[in-house]
This record gives sequence, C-alpha cells and structure tokens, in this order.
Amino acid sequence: MVHNYTVRVRYGETDQMGRVHHASYLHYLEAARIEMLRDSGCSYAKIEAQGFLLPVIDLSIQYKGAVLYDEFIEVETRMEILGRVRLGFDYRLQVKNVLVASARVSLACLSKDSLRPTALPTFLLTSIQNYTESNVTD
Repeated sequence: MVHNYTVRVRYGETDQMGRVHHASYLHYLEAARIEMLRDSGCSYAKIEAQGFLLPVIDLSIQYKGAVLYDEFIEVETRMEILGRVRLGFDYRLQVKNVLVASARVSLACLSKDSLRPTALPTFLLTSIQNYTESNVTD
C-alpha cells in the first residue's frame, strides 16, 4: 500500500545554509506515518486510547539532495507488518519528482500499562489489511 503526504518547508526547519536541517526530516516522516494510520481508519489517538503504544525502535535516513525553504516535499510511504509485534515504514521524499531522501522506520507495539512488547492489536491489523485491499498501488 502507498500513501502520499505533502508538506511545505517552513523557515524554522532550515539551517544557516538555507537548506532543510537533517533533523526536520524526522518530523516529516512522523507526520506522514500518522496520517497514513489515520487514513487507514486507525488513528494513533485510537491506538493509545485502546492501551497500545508504537515507539520507533529503528530509523535510517539516506539524504540524496538539498531541499529549500518554501518547497513542497511529497512523502510517499509504504507500510508493512513485520511479524507479531512490529510495523515497518519505507519512505521516498521527492521535490518536483526528484528523490531528495529515502528512509526506513520500524515501530514496536507496547502495552501502555506495562511498557512491554505485545502483539499488534487485531483492530489495527484489520484496519491495515482493509486499507491495503482498498488502496492497491505499486
């Protein structure tokens, strides 16, 4: 499944050279991931309200080009279920159809009460599967 999210670079996200600061990309990835979950019918707020957390356990970004203030970044996100406890997200960030970064993020499902790993909840898996079936794009 592919999800698309667009963000406009704000001035405060740039560095002294006028380029997007490397740490700003983390916010773009998180926003795209949260919107993808929301669009699948399972917002992060709902996940937390049901007693689960999805912290980042692994993150990798490859920077391929500079992005400037006020440019639009198209964030293409793909999600996959990685076993009983983990979700994986792959990202391609483009400006004017030019790849400027790619990234990979893994999340683990934790019980909100114990902060211990737990199986991904059925309601989340069902939302992901339904979203995947209704948005088949490759």
